Amino acid sequence: MKYAPIALFVYNRPEHLRKSLSSLNKNLEVKFSSVYIFSDGPKNNDRDIQKVKKVREIVKNLNFFKKKKIIERKQNIGLKQNIISGINHVLKFHNKIIVLEDDLIFSNNFIDYMNNSLNKYIKHKSVWHISGWNYDLRNKEEKSAFFIKNMNCWGWGTWKNRWEKLNLNSEFLIKKIKKKGIEKFDLENSFQNYSQLIRNKKKKISTWAIFWNATIFLNDGLCLNPFKTLTVNIGQDKSGTNNFNIKLENIKIGKYKITNYPNDLNENKNARLEIVKFLKKKNYFKLIFNKIYAFFR
Repeated sequence: MKYAPIALFVYNRPEHLRKSLSSLNKNLEVKFSSVYIFSDGPKNNDRDIQKVKKVREIVKNLNFFKKKKIIERKQNIGLKQNIISGINHVLKFHNKIIVLEDDLIFSNNFIDYMNNSLNKYIKHKSVWHISGWNYDLRNKEEKSAFFIKNMNCWGWGTWKNRWEKLNLNSEFLIKKIKKKGIEKFDLENSFQNYSQLIRNKKKKISTWAIFWNATIFLNDGLCLNPFKTLTVNIGQDKSGTNNFNIKLENIKIGKYKITNYPNDLNENKNARLEIVKFLKKKNYFKLIFNKIYAFFR
């Protein structure tokens, strides 16, 4: 087994990080893995400085990886720049990567799945992205994975020759997606992917993942997902930079190793339909709640 290096991005959440690392350490494969830890610098206030200091103490004491390298940012460069420049740095020396953030909890089988997937599909250029996270679907195929043309970034991996094609030009991406199909990019109008590009262009937000998602979409790239999620995000408590608009507290991590990997390099239409139904149902209830709240307010 050729183990991909891990890039771990941390900032100022020591308690989240401790929980994340505790779950990661339960993956037996981490002892064969190298890790690059990118610690963003503090903003100019005492509270942030102390939190960043605690985070750096935690990562300095890590001892369960095969190799460890810590890159400490002197100043706060933000999540987007930290992640993009960090991935670029790792891929100068390696041809594949596993990307983690400090607010994720992992299945015991997450690293096994990521490495098996990265090794299996390395020569299949239509596969761009390996995701460890998935929506809480009804499908019970806990040992299986599927392809979809939409990217999830809570515990993921890719290869150097795919990442090199990342396009950060929002104007170019917006123009191309208009021609290719906004509705398709937005998962049949169930998710606001396109509007994220618009808001980035207008500098209302500054995110990185939507650019990777758009790049994959315009290249007809496939993203591998487990039917049962292997990660959970515990950072949706407004402690992080970006927060998801759908509550995910009750999603449970899959218990089994992924053993069934698709050989058919096409999008799984049934899985896509199930995701669209899930998102539309969640967004419907959110809309009703907002209307009721506005009425009584």
